[in-house]
Amino acid sequence: MWTTLAATVGGSAAGLTFIVVAFRFDVVATSQEYRNRAAQTVSLFLTTTVTASLVTLPQPTWALGVELLVAAAASASLLSVLDHAARRGTSQHARPILVVALVVFAAGIAAAGLFATVGSTNGMGFYAASSLLGLMWGVYGTWVFLTQAGTDQINAVANVHDQLGTVPAA
Repeated sequence: MWTTLAATVGGSAAGLTFIVVAFRFDVVATSQEYRNRAAQTVSLFLTTTVTASLVTLPQPTWALGVELLVAAAASASLLSVLDHAARRGTSQHARPILVVALVVFAAGIAAAGLFATVGSTNGMGFYAASSLLGLMWGVYGTWVFLTQAGTDQINAVANVHDQLGTVPAA
């Protein structure tokens, strides 16, 4: 039952992974914040893909539990480091909605892992919710990159041109 969900969500996340930076690489490459935010989005997609692969593998339930716990810990650590790196050199604080989403994402995977380590699949609903959250939050992050990344730079250039009374080159 869970393998079909895992295969669907994992395939979707894997397919979306490259979109994060492929279409706005010019902007992402020039900004430490955007590089780290893009890496967070890729991490969400990759964690979703990897955990989906683990769920679909035929293996003892306890082994899946250990793997999910390791994946949750690794993902939480990486997402936290990337958030801190994105804010380095600024006075920004962690955005509460981002913190909540990332904690819930990792905690759901860990909860499923805890259930599985004792041989129970009753916690797989936590995995399902987390994998869908990771996919949705990753899609949101991708949307932000596609529609907003670099607009602050474009607006800053336009403001300079306005102040100078010049016209930007076409």
